[in-house]
Amino acid sequence: MQDLLVRCLGNITASIALCVRVSQLHDEGAQRDEHSALAKAYATSRMRETVGWAREVLGGNGIVLEHGVARFFADAEAIYSYEGTREMNTLLVGRAITGHAAFA
Repeated sequence: MQDLLVRCLGNITASIALCVRVSQLHDEGAQRDEHSALAKAYATSRMRETVGWAREVLGGNGIVLEHGVARFFADAEAIYSYEGTREMNTLLVGRAITGHAAFA
């Protein structure tokens, strides 16, 4: 249980730190689309992983609606995959890294 909780906290902390950094870049006038795309792609992937672990911590209760984790699990999946959001953000960051667009 503690291992899962530590993993959850690590994902949450790293995601917050990345979002704070993108906000700082925005305040400095240096933020670019690929910064936001990286933050969103990373944070949504970690969110999906984290709610899966939270569901695992609760065992059978993790799928019961009264505990809320099942709703968070469904919300995370929707945010992760809605209209190819993760894929689009990955393409934006990949283009910034390589200089080549892989949009089809």
